[in-house]
Amino acid sequence: MRRTRRAALAAGVLWAAQALTWTLGPKVQASEPPFAVIDRPWFTVVWCAVIGAVACSAVAVLGLLQQERTLVGRISGPARAAGLAAWSVLLLSGVAGAAVVVAALGVAGDLGVAALSPVLNVSGLLLLAALCAAAVALRGSGVLPGRWAALPTALAVLTLLTLGAIAASGSAATIGLVLAVVVVTAHGATWVLLARTQRPR
Repeated sequence: MRRTRRAALAAGVLWAAQALTWTLGPKVQASEPPFAVIDRPWFTVVWCAVIGAVACSAVAVLGLLQQERTLVGRISGPARAAGLAAWSVLLLSGVAGAAVVVAALGVAGDLGVAALSPVLNVSGLLLLAALCAAAVALRGSGVLPGRWAALPTALAVLTLLTLGAIAASGSAATIGLVLAVVVVTAHGATWVLLARTQRPR
């Protein structure tokens, strides 16, 4: 439970941090292919925050599934699917982290930048799948009591919206950036709420 709480809290902070990096941070990449890195330190900060948010979210999901297995005494089909998706997210997060490093250092920079977005998009979709499956697996298990049982479903919806928000954050339109900031802030707050449910009862 402690690991789950820490991972969920870290995920919340890192998701919400996207709002700050999008509004206050400098431009880190060119807007035209091959999307060359402009500001290497900020490039590293921005993308590592995204990767960290995705990875911590996956760790929190795995923690919830571990609690469900302890309470129920077996691994259900949805829990097995959620766990596989979450572990895949962690694997891809490692690949994305390596892509950030090589791009930031200028070692095979074009390759790193080219690989980064597709890998993160796939990991985001896998996180969405993990949350959807976890929402089914945790239903009625008692891991998240009362109204908190709806949190995995809410997080799945917010993850889907966040994937769109990340794309919208690069838009020149102010409304796109505003909506993106609102979405990631709500996403981060929901993970923090999940972390609060993991306090010893």
